[in-house]
Amino acid sequence: MQRSLIAGLIASLIATGAFADSTPVSRLDFQLRNPQFATVGDDTRTTIDSLFGDATQVPAYTDLWSRVRAGFTIPDVDNGLVEKWENYYAARPEYLNRIVDRGRRYMFFVAEQVEKRGMPMELALLPAIESAYNPKAESPARAAGMWQFIPDTGKRYGLERTWWYDGRRDVVAATQAALDYLQQLHDQFGDWQLALASYNWGENAVARAVAKNQAAGLPTDFASLRMPDETRNYVPKLLAIRNLIANPQAYGIQLSSLPNTPYFATIQPGRHMDVKVAAELAEIPVDELLRLNPGFIRPVIAYKDERKLVLPAEKVDTFQKNLAAFDKPLLNWQPYVTKPGEAFDKLAVNFGISAAELKDINDIGNRERTARGQTILVPMMAGLDVSERQTLVALQANKQADPIDTGANDAPRRVASNVREHKVARGDTVFNVAKRYGVTVATLRDLNGLRGNAIHAGQVLKVAAVEAPVRGKVAASASAKADQREFVVVKRGDTLASIAKRHRLSVAELKRINNLGNRGLAPGTRLALN
Repeated sequence: MQRSLIAGLIASLIATGAFADSTPVSRLDFQLRNPQFATVGDDTRTTIDSLFGDATQVPAYTDLWSRVRAGFTIPDVDNGLVEKWENYYAARPEYLNRIVDRGRRYMFFVAEQVEKRGMPMELALLPAIESAYNPKAESPARAAGMWQFIPDTGKRYGLERTWWYDGRRDVVAATQAALDYLQQLHDQFGDWQLALASYNWGENAVARAVAKNQAAGLPTDFASLRMPDETRNYVPKLLAIRNLIANPQAYGIQLSSLPNTPYFATIQPGRHMDVKVAAELAEIPVDELLRLNPGFIRPVIAYKDERKLVLPAEKVDTFQKNLAAFDKPLLNWQPYVTKPGEAFDKLAVNFGISAAELKDINDIGNRERTARGQTILVPMMAGLDVSERQTLVALQANKQADPIDTGANDAPRRVASNVREHKVARGDTVFNVAKRYGVTVATLRDLNGLRGNAIHAGQVLKVAAVEAPVRGKVAASASAKADQREFVVVKRGDTLASIAKRHRLSVAELKRINNLGNRGLAPGTRLALN
C-alpha cells in the first residue's frame, strides 16, 4: 500500500511538470530536492529505484529560477501588505534585476544550501531583503554582510572577526551561519513566518509577543502579533519578491536569467599568501577575487583550516596547477611591531610606501601621526609596483562598507561646478585622492576618463565635491503630492472591475483617475488609485 502511494505521488510530481526541463538527473538529486524521500525504508527506496531505473529518467532544472520556484512553500500573510510590496517591486523591475545581477555569483550556492537542508526556497531570497545580495552591505546598527549579522549574533554562530578577516562578509561562512540560525528559530517557533520575524526582530521579542497573545487568548500566528512596522513589513516584502519570481509574467516584468550551475567552488589553499598572488595563481583580476572573498580585508590571505578560498568554478584547477609550479614568494607583506612614538611618515619612507597607503591598509586614522606600539602590516621590499598599488586600492574599496540598497536611493546626484585640479604626487593612489576630496573612486575616474585605477606622478586630475540634488519649492511640492498617491500594478487575470472592487472604487472612478478610456489592461500596467 505504501509503495503504491509513494509511486503515485512521484508520478504526480512528474506529471504536473515539477521536472519539466530536459536534462536528466540522478535519483539522489531527486531526493535532495524532495527531502521527504531522502530517508525512506527499503520498500519505498525500491519503488523509487524501479520508477527511475538507471537514474536518467528524472529531468533536471536547466534554469536556476525554475529550481528555486519548485521549492516555495511558505504561505502568504493574510493582509494587504504582500500586495502593497508586490506593487512596489513590480513598479521597479530595474531594482529587482540590479539585485539579480549583483547576486548572480552567489545565488546558486545559497539555493543549493537551502535545498540540501530541506528548507523553504524563499530563504534563498532573504539576502535580497536584507542587503540586496551585497556582501559588503552594512547597516547603521552595525549589521554587516549579505545576511546582515550584528557582531554578537555572528559570534554566536561561529563567524570570526579578526584584523585580517570578517566572517560576516564571507559568503560561504555567513550563509551556513544564517541557515543554522533560521533553522534554530524554526525549531523554536514551529513556523517559518515567525522564524523570519525573529531573524529581523529577535527571538526574545517574538517569544514575548507570542506569550502576550497566548495570555489574552488571541491567535499567535505572524499576522496576529503586535510588532514594529519594520518587522510587520519584513515577511510581506520577502513573500512579495517570492510571488514576483514565481510568476514574473503576471506582473509584466522580465527577470534576468540565471544558469543552474555553480558560479564558484571553494578550496583550502593550505598556506598564507598575498591577495595579489592568489589572483595571479587563479588567473583572475584582484577585483573578482575580492568579490568572491569579501571577508578578506588585508593584502594577505591568512590561512586557517576552517576558512575557505572561493574561486570561479572553472579556475580551481588552474589555481592548483599554478600553485604547484609557483617558485616565487607567496608573501610580499610582513607584520611589523611599532615602537611607541614612531612617526608613520618615517615608517612609510623606510618601507617604500606612501604614508596614506600605510594608514589605509592598517586602518590608521588620518590624524594619527605616531605609533603606539601596535602591530602593522608593511611590505617586505621597498618600492611597490603599479599592480600592487592597484591591489591596495581594490582592497581599500573592499573594506569600505556599502550602505543598504533599498531601491529608493536612485535620485541623480549633481556634481558641483567648482571643479579643481590635483597634481598626482609620488605614492598617490586613485583611492586616497578620491578620499581626500570626498568623492567616490568611480566619480574620479568618470571625471578624468580613466579606464582603470592606474595614475602616475605628475599627472593632473580633475576633482570635485559631490553635492546632493537641490529641489526648488515647486519641485518639492510636486514630489510631496506624488508621494501621497497610491498605485497598483496589474497582474495577469486582473480586470478593471476586480481592481476597483478590491480597492473600493467604481470602474468609472478608476478610468477617470488613469485616463483609461476604452483601453485594455496589460500585466505590468501601473494604475493610480487616487
